[in-house]
Amino acid sequence: MNAEPRSRAHLVERAVEAMAGRSSLAPAEAAALQPTPAQSVPAQPAAAATQAASPQPVPAMAGAGGGAGAAIGAAPQAAPLQAPLGAPAAPGPGGIEPISVETLVSAGLVVAPGGIARSRLSEEIAVIQHAVLRTVKATRATDGRCPRIVMVTSARPGEGKTFMSLNLAASLANSGTRPVVLVDVDGKHMSISHLLGHSGTPGLRILAAEPSRPPASMLIPTAIKRLSLLSYGPVPSELPGIPPGQLVTAALLRLAAALPEHLLVLDTPPCLSTSDPGALAPIAGQVLMVVEAERTQRSEVEAALDMVDSCPTLQLVLNRAVLTANDTFGAYGGYSAYGAYPGS
Repeated sequence: MNAEPRSRAHLVERAVEAMAGRSSLAPAEAAALQPTPAQSVPAQPAAAATQAASPQPVPAMAGAGGGAGAAIGAAPQAAPLQAPLGAPAAPGPGGIEPISVETLVSAGLVVAPGGIARSRLSEEIAVIQHAVLRTVKATRATDGRCPRIVMVTSARPGEGKTFMSLNLAASLANSGTRPVVLVDVDGKHMSISHLLGHSGTPGLRILAAEPSRPPASMLIPTAIKRLSLLSYGPVPSELPGIPPGQLVTAALLRLAAALPEHLLVLDTPPCLSTSDPGALAPIAGQVLMVVEAERTQRSEVEAALDMVDSCPTLQLVLNRAVLTANDTFGAYGGYSAYGAYPGS
């Protein structure tokens, strides 16, 4: 657990070297890297999305050997989402109403539901989305591992992994390539299930306790076409408390098998808080490790990567990075012009 594999040391040390060798990982933004087999760019937590006031300076971050690294920084407050939604989503199981755009935005959504409106954050998240899709395509299915499972985690709480999970799932759904299920594997107070108003809706814990239950029947639709939620759910009577890791991984593999066209984005607990990420990494096709700039220590990142090294593709997402005006999206004439309607 404490030994540092060569590939991971290369990944972290190149990132630190790019950050001028600081002991805590410094900020960076949207750097194009040379990962294996994919690359990744960071996004920022909901709190930063709503509180950031202006762009700030940023250096680049490196990634290599068995993973990728990149970063985004604090951006100006996102404009209201006004993209058209098209036909409303149908009610879910038991007549559950789709999760509204307003609820999604209040939970931290910055990616426009229709994929038309653009902002700095939505563009940076789109870069991550492209990298994730390339990795899904390049990863082979093996016994017990599903390339369509994308695991999002962090070393410590509060680094932005839930924000990243929500917006990555929305961006993937907007891309139109595959339907997406956002899975709450955390379940803590203020988890994605809680933020979206479904902490009491049956979900993953019930699915883990009842192997015979059809997984697709538990999906909650959203106002974003092709995006559904699987909540963490209440405590099942058959399995009081937190389900063991092996039951959760078995439930997720059943979900993936029942939905062969879907991508599963897992919002997973922090690595240094629970053992769950270590149990889930063997079934994931890729792991996105969200790292908060200027807060998380290098030793914490290395320890967290140790926890999930059973997944062959590890990617670093540096969050709340500092930006400059000339090395980020919008430097060339502004991204808003590219999101305008013809004739507007």
